[in-house]
Amino acid sequence: MVSYILSHQAYLKIFFHAAKHPHLRVNGVLLGKLDPASQNVLIEDVIPLLHHWTSLSAMMSIGLNLAQGYAESVNLALVGYYQASDRVDDTALAPVGEKVVSELREQFKEAIAFVIDGDKLGSGEPALIPYLPWASTSSWRPYNLNPPAFSIGSSISLANPASPSQAIALVRDAQRHYKFGDFDDHLEDVTIDWLRNQAYKRNYRKVPESASTLIMTITHAAAFNGTFIHSPRLGVVDILRDYLLAINHTVVDDRGLISHFSPANSCTSLQLLQESNIFPTIIPDGSFVLPTFCDLHLHAPQFLYQGTGLHLPLMQWLDEYGYRSEERIDADPLLARKVYKRLAQRLIEAGTGAVLLFGTIKKETNIILAEEMQNAGIRAFVGKLSMDISSRPSYVESSSEDSLASAQKFVAECRNLVSQFPPHRRLVEPVITPRFIPTCSNDLLSGLGALSEKESLRIQSHLAEAHEAVEWVKQERGIEDFDAFESSKLHTNRTIQAHCTFLNQTALSGLAKRGTAVAHCPLSNSYFSERQFPLREALSEGVKIGLGSDIAGGYSVDIMDSMRKAVITSRLREGARKLDPNSLLINDTSDKPMQTSLAIDWVEALHLATRGGAHALGLPQTGVFEVGAAFDAQYIKLYDDTTGAGVGALDFFDSPLGSGITLQILEKWWCIGDVRNRTGVWIQGEKLT
Repeated sequence: MVSYILSHQAYLKIFFHAAKHPHLRVNGVLLGKLDPASQNVLIEDVIPLLHHWTSLSAMMSIGLNLAQGYAESVNLALVGYYQASDRVDDTALAPVGEKVVSELREQFKEAIAFVIDGDKLGSGEPALIPYLPWASTSSWRPYNLNPPAFSIGSSISLANPASPSQAIALVRDAQRHYKFGDFDDHLEDVTIDWLRNQAYKRNYRKVPESASTLIMTITHAAAFNGTFIHSPRLGVVDILRDYLLAINHTVVDDRGLISHFSPANSCTSLQLLQESNIFPTIIPDGSFVLPTFCDLHLHAPQFLYQGTGLHLPLMQWLDEYGYRSEERIDADPLLARKVYKRLAQRLIEAGTGAVLLFGTIKKETNIILAEEMQNAGIRAFVGKLSMDISSRPSYVESSSEDSLASAQKFVAECRNLVSQFPPHRRLVEPVITPRFIPTCSNDLLSGLGALSEKESLRIQSHLAEAHEAVEWVKQERGIEDFDAFESSKLHTNRTIQAHCTFLNQTALSGLAKRGTAVAHCPLSNSYFSERQFPLREALSEGVKIGLGSDIAGGYSVDIMDSMRKAVITSRLREGARKLDPNSLLINDTSDKPMQTSLAIDWVEALHLATRGGAHALGLPQTGVFEVGAAFDAQYIKLYDDTTGAGVGALDFFDSPLGSGITLQILEKWWCIGDVRNRTGVWIQGEKLT
């Protein structure tokens, strides 16, 4: 009699499949080969099939055929079948299982079946009951020879006896089973790579020591074939149809970078497919992949009061809502974690892959924020607020010295938080964050400028946001907002300033010369500033610009709303200029009035939300698809060819697929698309949804 050896990888996949659907029937097939020398059947891998259509159905046949093709491509055979029942006490091999494994035996004469024992699944035992055909009959019976299966000396064994306990740890502590997908899942979301299921192997968030040894070698963890869209330059959108993109992952290089990007019919793409046996995910004609969005300005604690009190002027709103929410979050760590966890979920839903966050004044609360962003897999730049002056006596740091000391401690603890990960998986970074000039003494501003220079830290703040704030600085300090930051060495090529609605041409030129970026927040500017940001003028000066949601001064966490509002407000500015050229004071210090339109279009807005925002954040490897770039991407589905209908709010009355995704179709999504069109988000090559 031959012996059967179940690999560690195969066992984990069976376990994860059952754990993901504990109250449903699941089934799948075993991949392996017979070693002629030892007469051992080596079960090397598993392909999970179904959790809905587990009967003999068309879906079963299609899944089996695809599994067969994949097995042959990797020089393996289908050597068996596994199943779990919807009842934990049911360990009988179902008739459909007998039928499938009997057919497999016609091609591989040593085929075997395993039934998962639900009562023992979490016990640390293998919890698998082997089934073999009864001698001289067509029926299958449980293996009943001595020694029993999976015991010492048995002909049925685990390659790694610790597989059951390690599988439990990965499910309990790392929730690895949620990254696992079967053919049923793939039918609902085509981005799920059910044939290989490499995604379950990667987890660069906190993993217990017992599970950390299970991060395995991964080669080409993801590959996609279809339409890719990006905006490498302002005013340019590239629609790259029928391209092949691959992400290379190995033990030596697991950085989640794009290793190949070329037309699918190019020689290099065809060679890659032939040599690496890649089975790329096919992006249907009604879908495309786009870089993730960047949000350059968001007050994380104010997410608690999102969409509230926006009828008030800025300084009053800050006192009644902004400071209030931050003070409440600082006083309640459990609430902070709850709010920040949900915020991370909303950002992923909205396709935001990188975000610049204002936190609170309490160091510990900002560490919670950093933890939740790192755990969610989002690139997050977290700023502990520095403010030694406040209109709210209960919400202020006691002195500039205490504020600086707290900022230094936060920087050290935030960096230490992610030090356990390899550099490319350290998704969270600390940011120097003077709230704005009215809340910071000159001593504090100077100290923060020195700290940023010493530690090479990014800086974020508010600059010239509202008329009352600008006038306060003039009266209190006798200088302009811009000059207060300038004298404290806070305008650097690592600085991002929000709003900037009251800057003139000279100040914009100063930002450009220093490499300081602007977070354009058109929605909150409409509520709290008497002017809109001079976007076209700033772009003409060469200022780095991205978009910000400004939660909660802006009510929407979705950068698509910021894109739309940016276009609207720019068109209103151009309209005002046409009616009265003197109505815009941005040119008051320049003898070169703007010759081009002040309006931007949706193509330019898309650039600001992606590549422009990445450039402003100092992320040269994101916002674009090219070899060497990080795979930060979102999968957008516009049209379902199987139903003949648009997805979400999109309605098409003629089939839009004749020429694939066009600029016209893309604009339609840009105008009225929403989260329902987003079916997947990746950061650094790791799928978050």
